[in-house]
Amino acid sequence: MTAIGVAPAGPAPGSFFGGGATGWGFGGLAIALVLLPLAIPDYQQVFVAEILVWGLFAMSFAMVFGFGGMLSFSQAVFFGMGCYGFNLGTLFFGFNTWGAVASAVVAAALFAVPVGYIATRVRHHHFLIVTVIISVLVTAVLESGHWRWIAGPYVTVSLTFVPEVPLGIAKLSFIHEWVAYYFTVVMVAAAFFVAWRIVHSPFGRAMLAIKDNEMRAQMIGLNVNKLRWMLFVIAAGIAGHAGALYALLARYTNLEFFHWVYSGKAIVMAIIGGVGSLVGPFVGTAFYMLSTEYLSHYFQQFIIVFGFILLLVIRYAPDGIWGVVVRSVREWGRDGQAAKP
Repeated sequence: MTAIGVAPAGPAPGSFFGGGATGWGFGGLAIALVLLPLAIPDYQQVFVAEILVWGLFAMSFAMVFGFGGMLSFSQAVFFGMGCYGFNLGTLFFGFNTWGAVASAVVAAALFAVPVGYIATRVRHHHFLIVTVIISVLVTAVLESGHWRWIAGPYVTVSLTFVPEVPLGIAKLSFIHEWVAYYFTVVMVAAAFFVAWRIVHSPFGRAMLAIKDNEMRAQMIGLNVNKLRWMLFVIAAGIAGHAGALYALLARYTNLEFFHWVYSGKAIVMAIIGGVGSLVGPFVGTAFYMLSTEYLSHYFQQFIIVFGFILLLVIRYAPDGIWGVVVRSVREWGRDGQAAKP
């Protein structure tokens, strides 16, 4: 029986659909993203950029769960730390956009070091409980009037200026929607490429071995706790990267981004798309955001309707929408080969 996140929904290393379609899928997607602003109005460009940012956030969960077998409810904490690090770099240190994004990644990863060290020492539902507790504690501390000095004015912030991207002697302003769109596309693509290289490296193969059979992985000499810890920190850095991109795109951040409910949203989006690959979370995020946008026009409690959709996906497509697409393409390819004389 197939379980969520167990079936390999992703393609083979170095390919998009696998087999003979190496690179063609990514190339076609890149061309589509470059040309998309020519076909849609400005406000929809920002909406597509938001889908990419939240898809990157969902991908950070897919890395932890789909490739590491760790059901984490703390990804929102690292997303929030990314927002916090971005605000700190921009408003306190005076970094430009590149430096602020880098400070967001560093802030999220540094916070994940002690959190991951604690959480990755436990297994199964204990790991889940630890990550929920950490998320609740962080939110409670930041909300507390007594401890509010820790966050300072850098958690709930609205940017009072229009962000700019310095490129040598030129500067591109976010006042233009196309700048915000293309910057988001490039930064998300860079993070996706890094994640792709990681999960298809020997380190990624070791994580899959640990997820498949932890005892056997220990017997062949893998340092299970260390590898789980490393993956946890890497995924936290990617979540922080997504937080910085959202802060740039929306020009505001809020304490609610630290709440475990946002981790739950990432889990839902990743499961719908498929946690067995890095592409699946983006597909699930697009489905989630587009369907909720559409359903909200017709149903006041649209989340109930979406809940039924989620149940259907889990029941009939446990490897997610992307898993169904990949499986269908592979079967079509095999049928085509079999039909040849």
